[in-house]
Amino acid sequence: MLAAMETRLMIFLALTSVTIVTNTLLIWFAYKTFATLTSTVTDALTEVERSDVTQAWLHSMQTAAKHAANFTERAKQKMTDVEGCLLHAQEQYGLALAKADSKLEEVGNVLCANARKVRDAVAKPAFSIMSFTAVVNQLRKTFDVNE
Repeated sequence: MLAAMETRLMIFLALTSVTIVTNTLLIWFAYKTFATLTSTVTDALTEVERSDVTQAWLHSMQTAAKHAANFTERAKQKMTDVEGCLLHAQEQYGLALAKADSKLEEVGNVLCANARKVRDAVAKPAFSIMSFTAVVNQLRKTFDVNE
């Protein structure tokens, strides 16, 4: 029984040792990979930093950014200046539209009044004729029934 337990203990220790060695190797390879990658990135950045083409490109981008900021500021200032003119024009158009609306309202009222007068002028005689016709028809029916 003691021999079986010693064997199991030896297998456990062997597997633990293999796991520790494997983990150590994985960590060491990761360290070497990151160290190489860091060196490569550092060398590339140093090369970019020293390159005349990159310096010229960075300078042109900085100049373009300054020009864009200036242009934006000028456009913003002009929009602020134009805003006052637009508000004034809006007020003027509002007044003109209100005046035109009131004139159209007056014209509409005059047209309605004139149309009412024409209707009354035409309707009064027509109503009188209709009343007369109704009376004549009633009289005719009355005389026709008596005969």
